Amino acid sequence: MTGKKRFLILSVLAFAAGAAFAAEAPAPQASLEPPPGWTDITGQPPVKGVLLALRGPEGSSFAVALMPAAAADNAASVKAYLMRVLDGLRAGAKLDYRSDGRVETKTFRNGVTARLMRATIDGAPRLVVAVVDAGGAPLLATLSSAAPDAMMNPLFGALHLSAPPATMKTSGNALSTDAQLQIALGGGLRSRDLTPDERRRGAVLAIEGAGSEVLFLRVEGDDAAPKDQAAIVRATAADGAKVMAASVTPAKRADTPAGPSAVYAWAKITDAPNQRFAAGFLPWQYWGYSILGRGPQADELMAGSLAALKQGPSAVDGLVRASPRIDVPEDGARKHIPAAGVAIAGAVLVLIVWSLSRKNANVSS
Repeated sequence: MTGKKRFLILSVLAFAAGAAFAAEAPAPQASLEPPPGWTDITGQPPVKGVLLALRGPEGSSFAVALMPAAAADNAASVKAYLMRVLDGLRAGAKLDYRSDGRVETKTFRNGVTARLMRATIDGAPRLVVAVVDAGGAPLLATLSSAAPDAMMNPLFGALHLSAPPATMKTSGNALSTDAQLQIALGGGLRSRDLTPDERRRGAVLAIEGAGSEVLFLRVEGDDAAPKDQAAIVRATAADGAKVMAASVTPAKRADTPAGPSAVYAWAKITDAPNQRFAAGFLPWQYWGYSILGRGPQADELMAGSLAALKQGPSAVDGLVRASPRIDVPEDGARKHIPAAGVAIAGAVLVLIVWSLSRKNANVSS
């Protein structure tokens, strides 16, 4: 592949990624050790939005670029986006790439998941375009090769993706993405930006402190009765900590300045005795928020966050204050959990990817 054509393909790749990456600061990082016969040509020449570029034998190439997060929202948007990328590469490289439009999902040994579309030239496999994800922002990857199947594991399987440091806020108010919740920061509480993966999975607010982290997830369509929420919270804590229900604390009520009262419980994590997993539920208007916490003082951070919780600008005061009150029996809701509640608790746990590398200040008492 000539230098001119290589630059053209990278330029088309950056164009296909869209202008949305301009708002992403700082950008995620992508790296890998080139396989034998391959060379890292990232930045030769520099192309905005292209994070990684490799050149291989006989004109083969592999590139990773930024892409609009909205293009990875669902199967239909991924397929439409990859078709647009393929059209751009076909026109830019002036090669007759053909695809049946089928999108496959493949997870590699490094944890990277690729939703990929294959393309041929004259009936022979020549190209793979993919949306790749390792729990952070989705990225666009392209593999051009005479043997793309043979090169997928050495390239996609060796790809290392790392998220940029989250932006922290230590004063003022932290506002949930749905503008319903607002938490006064300071005194050991601070907020961070949500990752794209957390946003896609329903998280609306992340609060940190005391080496711990709490996430609020908006839950709609939850049919569990208020009388069952205390038991569901305890089951979620047990599942998250990998302990028996008897090892979970009794459910506690936490009043909030916003109006509704939450309920929460916690347990020590089996394989990390200095770590706790806390789970809670906050009824809110006609929906609610699941609250998940992890860290050495996860329960205190959760209680502190709820004590600092106010209504956000989109909240309707009358509806918020009419939120159902959760029953918390005197025995801490040590009772049978409805099957629907267990399913809800388990589903919530699957949603979260914890990032606890940051060490935070103490939560105020």
